[in-house]
Amino acid sequence: MSDMRYAPPQEIRSAVWLMLNVISLGVIQLRERLGLTPHTPLLPRHAISRLSRFLSQAEPALRRCLYLCAAELGALPAFPRETASSGPARARDTAQHVACPTQPIFRLFETRTQRPDAAPPRPVFRTGPRIRFLDADDVPDIHEYAKYPEDILPAKRLVRRLMALDHAMDHRDRYIEKIRRSLGEARQLIAKAGKRLFHHGPLTRLQCETARLLEDETHAVQPHFNSS
Repeated sequence: MSDMRYAPPQEIRSAVWLMLNVISLGVIQLRERLGLTPHTPLLPRHAISRLSRFLSQAEPALRRCLYLCAAELGALPAFPRETASSGPARARDTAQHVACPTQPIFRLFETRTQRPDAAPPRPVFRTGPRIRFLDADDVPDIHEYAKYPEDILPAKRLVRRLMALDHAMDHRDRYIEKIRRSLGEARQLIAKAGKRLFHHGPLTRLQCETARLLEDETHAVQPHFNSS
């Protein structure tokens, strides 16, 4: 890999091809059976559970597939970063931004760039049980009531994640190019997966074995591109 390229064995190429087909089929089935559209706001609890379990395995599996594809094609020069001296920032058309909903973008990297000048996260204050006044127009906390599979709950965030996954499947070349331009960064782009992530769940036993194979190969290849 001295020229920043990676030659995968045929077993890995077949595993990537298989996993991409599994993810694509899973997205199609979920959209058809649950009747999902980009603007679906609510879903029953059982549908949310099914969607969440699928995304928990499909998202990291797709990241590893795209990373190995990018590593095989080789690293590209990173785009120059814009600074304050590069020129005046363009004013964003607020009306157009509000009128047109943005396309959800699939998150490729599982680690963040270390910025020493970054502001610390805001403190989170937790309080005890709230006092509810009987004459107040208050929205009750749904966590205080029993849970049933038919409960209708907000699902917009999960639906956007599924649409982002679908977008990455349809535009793999764009995402792979972005990874290629980030291969030489001094950080790990893909984090270690949890020990139990690819052992059970929506994926079958053989599909989980394929995902674990891609996980091991990704972390075997990643140190050769990391410039740290």
